[in-house]
Amino acid sequence: MNDKIKTLFYCFLVLTVSYFTYFHDYYKPDMAYYDEHHYIIHAERYIHRIVFFDTNPPLGKMFIALGEKLFNPNKNVNMEEQLERGYIFLAPMEGFSFVGVRFFPALFGLLNGLLIFLIFYGLSKNHFLSLMFGSLYLFENSSIVHFRGALLDSTLVFFSFLTILYFIYLYEKKEKKTLINYFVLGLLTGLAVFTKMVGFILVLLLLFLLFKELKVKELFKQVMSYLLGLCVICFAVYYIHVALGSNIILDHDIRDMEIKVGASNEYIQMIKNKDIYNPLKLYIPMKDYFNYMRAPKESLPMLNAEIGSSPLGWPIGIKNISYVFAGDEVNSNKWWYLNFQGNPVNWGFGLLALLLSVCLIIAKITFKIKISNTRIYSYILIFTSLYVGYMITVTLIAMERILYIHTYLLPLFFSFILFFLVFNYIFEEYIIKKDKVLYVLIFLLMAQIFYVYYLTSPVTYGKSITYLECEKTRLINFWEDDCTYE
Repeated sequence: MNDKIKTLFYCFLVLTVSYFTYFHDYYKPDMAYYDEHHYIIHAERYIHRIVFFDTNPPLGKMFIALGEKLFNPNKNVNMEEQLERGYIFLAPMEGFSFVGVRFFPALFGLLNGLLIFLIFYGLSKNHFLSLMFGSLYLFENSSIVHFRGALLDSTLVFFSFLTILYFIYLYEKKEKKTLINYFVLGLLTGLAVFTKMVGFILVLLLLFLLFKELKVKELFKQVMSYLLGLCVICFAVYYIHVALGSNIILDHDIRDMEIKVGASNEYIQMIKNKDIYNPLKLYIPMKDYFNYMRAPKESLPMLNAEIGSSPLGWPIGIKNISYVFAGDEVNSNKWWYLNFQGNPVNWGFGLLALLLSVCLIIAKITFKIKISNTRIYSYILIFTSLYVGYMITVTLIAMERILYIHTYLLPLFFSFILFFLVFNYIFEEYIIKKDKVLYVLIFLLMAQIFYVYYLTSPVTYGKSITYLECEKTRLINFWEDDCTYE
């Protein structure tokens, strides 16, 4: 079979599985959960041209609004009260449909399955291994439940995967990298950054690319091209955000925190004068937005409050989140739960890969051990740096404000890539020989991932179950999952 046709066939298989795990019936449940209660209002504010600020950049919320605008399922629903209040209640809202607001986050969740397969294939050129290890993402319960909501992280991961995929292309490229290449890498990084600021960790990819090139004379132009790409996305995102805000509601509360949000006098004057489309004055609303993004550090509850958790506990899945809990209207002995609950097999593989990667890097630096495959080792070093850099950054942030375990999803996927790389590094000889025993072992490992996904699926898709059945989905005792009952 032709290699391109074979690749397309595998891509089709991945997309089919990803559709059923991430996208099918994404509009269920018909009630808001977790941060949907204010991201949906942010989307509505774009549609109604109302100015607002948030602790995250605008891009992810723009996609939520775009989905709502495309499908327009709530044109007859009165949202005036919710718009003024700044959030919607988590209880079902009569007549409200989630088809539009959840469309792009769920679509990105689906496409991420394809992207991680292509990342694995770019690293290994092995279709079967890429498909099998793609199960780490395809059957990861925590990302499934989170990416099916009107939330930001599936968009962040989508643009992060695109950036990584393009980086691999450039890293493997034998021809000279052009300034356009660096510009595009900056564009893709910018899309991740201006979805959530944690996307800045991807800037490390530029450093590794520059280090590999080691062309001092070209360094300034390469960095400037990359920064230009970042700035283009920054300008475009904030220009659209400001242009969609021609009305302002002063002195309203955002989320359930006592933070009075208002634009500066200069920004208010811009709105009154209908001057929001002037690109030369974009710095004024951008300054207000960035000031607001910094402000909540002193206002949010501390780490031990609510459902917050320390980044130090994330790799072992500590303190998961109960998104929704409601009684079954038909059977009073049953409830349905929607929990952010990871697949412990996946998380265990990711943690093991991280530990092995760190040990390999330390052994190489300290004891000068011989590396059997320098190409794979280079990628192990790169993704270990991404993981460690991300975790150090969020740990420092956690000293000032509360954080939640879903923030771990991006480094979790870094650990999945590390697991794939470490596996290829250790078993390279057997992979080349297409050892049947190894391939059977791989199949059994992936079957275990699917089995645990299936056991956990009742709280991933909100199925009606008893309290005891919910408790059985907690496969590791020290994971703080929330199965409650009335």
